[in-house]
Amino acid sequence: MSQALALIVAPIIAASGLALNAGPDCSSSKECPMSGAKAAHCDTAKEACDSKDKQACDSKAAMDDVNMTLVSADSYDTAAWPSHNTDLYANDFQGESLPVALGSETWLTETVSTEGKVVVLDFWATWCPPCRAASPILDELQKDNPDSLAVLAISGQREEQSKVESYVEEHKVAYAHLFDADQSVYAPFESKGIPLVVVISTDGIIRWIGNPHEEDFIPAVNKTLAADPAVQARKSAQAGSAMTTKVEG
Repeated sequence: MSQALALIVAPIIAASGLALNAGPDCSSSKECPMSGAKAAHCDTAKEACDSKDKQACDSKAAMDDVNMTLVSADSYDTAAWPSHNTDLYANDFQGESLPVALGSETWLTETVSTEGKVVVLDFWATWCPPCRAASPILDELQKDNPDSLAVLAISGQREEQSKVESYVEEHKVAYAHLFDADQSVYAPFESKGIPLVVVISTDGIIRWIGNPHEEDFIPAVNKTLAADPAVQARKSAQAGSAMTTKVEG
């Protein structure tokens, strides 16, 4: 498995939440203003699979290893990735890896593996109406692509972890929630507002940045899924396995 893949694969250790002041009223804006807090990054990671699911994880890992042997570095260079967003309100890291790797957040929902999947990071807050309005969009994307997409919503801007936990408990979705009071991954983007979404291919490269309410967001995710060599290799392997099972049956 490549080092680039390992960068986003991650399994994240727990970090304590820092209580922040309530956010501003931004009900009339398409995005909410953010604080620009920066903090030291902890890149410690732990296994996403716990012992009770070890057999299933071992099986999945074996298939991932087979799939990745079919993927070359050149295939990422020649893939038909979505066009970069030119209407940004954040620093442009499109075509680059995350400036700070995931690793210091606290999982608020069940830990999920991102290995071999396209990742969508969603920076949001409960006090941000446009962020809450984007949730059904993200939820549908996750439900439509359970095996090839991992949506990770990262909160922690000017609100306590307990408030986000209560909100997440009351508003069940298919995608994962994490909390990061330090905003270590978000801070380098220096975004002027939220929600902010970041689409990352399986080689750890950011393919699109923007607002989930933009008309180009869903097409950008779908095009990344269609272009990603590892995602397509997995689908081909699964299709071949299903065909073999059908013939043998």
